[in-house]
Amino acid sequence: MKKILFATIVTTVCTLIIGCASQEQALSSDPVCLSNTLTDQAMESAQTVLEKMHFDLEKNDLDACYIRTRPLSGAQFFEFWRKDNASTVARKQANIHSIRRVVELDFSPENTTTCIQCRVQVSRLSIPERPIQGFAHMGGLYTDSHNREQRLDIDPERMHGIEWLDGGPDHSLEQKILQLIQQDILKGKSR
Repeated sequence: MKKILFATIVTTVCTLIIGCASQEQALSSDPVCLSNTLTDQAMESAQTVLEKMHFDLEKNDLDACYIRTRPLSGAQFFEFWRKDNASTVARKQANIHSIRRVVELDFSPENTTTCIQCRVQVSRLSIPERPIQGFAHMGGLYTDSHNREQRLDIDPERMHGIEWLDGGPDHSLEQKILQLIQQDILKGKSR
């Protein structure tokens, strides 16, 4: 009886925490314009910030004034050194779903001012469902689970149905990246 009561309380608390948490998204990030900043200086600071956040650059084109990263999977709760979850909602998504993020930065030079536009696109992994054969087999629904190891084991006929779905923008991370770039540039100017 105590175990059932304890399980009910834990389930209720978890539901309240997840269900009632703030679902507000930050507004779309407007371009940030930095005076007395050259484009190459802004791009160098952006590269430093993205690398500190563990993003790998896929494209860094100084002529086109454009930076794009490779997809980075969302940080899990035990990866305390990672800083790519900028909001509570993003943290929850990264721990519940398989997500990844791609960052794109556009730099617009205007005399001695550089404006930076940041876009972060989120994708979520979708694996086709397969019918449950009973509760005894639920542990192996998507994985080949054992006590010591877990691995993803997909039937060949379902393999073609795996895809990354559009999860929309992550405005909180966009704003965070722009703030960190601004801080890095200001730190460089004070040296």
